[in-house]
Amino acid sequence: MRYPPRHKESTRARLLELSGTLAKKDGFASTGVDALMAAAGLTSGAFYSHFRSKSELLEAIVESELGRSLELLTGKTNEQLVVVLKSYLSASHVDDPAQGCAVTSLSTEVARSSLQTKQVFERMMVAMKDELSKHVSGHSAAWVMISQMVGAVMIARAMASEQSRNDLLEAVMQQCQEMIR
Repeated sequence: MRYPPRHKESTRARLLELSGTLAKKDGFASTGVDALMAAAGLTSGAFYSHFRSKSELLEAIVESELGRSLELLTGKTNEQLVVVLKSYLSASHVDDPAQGCAVTSLSTEVARSSLQTKQVFERMMVAMKDELSKHVSGHSAAWVMISQMVGAVMIARAMASEQSRNDLLEAVMQQCQEMIR
């Protein structure tokens, strides 16, 4: 049976999306190829017709996931950016890593990955910084904003108290709003 011409592309896209979700939820290193392929309804052997290695998959996940984050920041007015930031610094984002930001979920794994994956990560982070710098007082302030937001989500995920978590998220949101010019 022959597959339609775009079958391989759509299968790869589906694999990438499912893999990104699983990696953000359970961690990339702890998610095996078998689990990724089972989630996609495919055999483990089919993995290698889409990616040469698990390392190549991580690189593709980083580019795809951070690309989505960049899209959320691109071309926004200050008011639209505030809406994006409020969503990022929300309890629902903190509570659902699988649907959230790959930076908060995968940074430590990227730090242990290949040079190529780190380069993709860096390129995407610099692009996000460049977008944010249009709304704040320059590149340094944009890096500070990114670091505050990512750190707040990571710390909030580790907190037991909903009150402390919410206090943290609100404080960082207030600081971010004050940075926007």
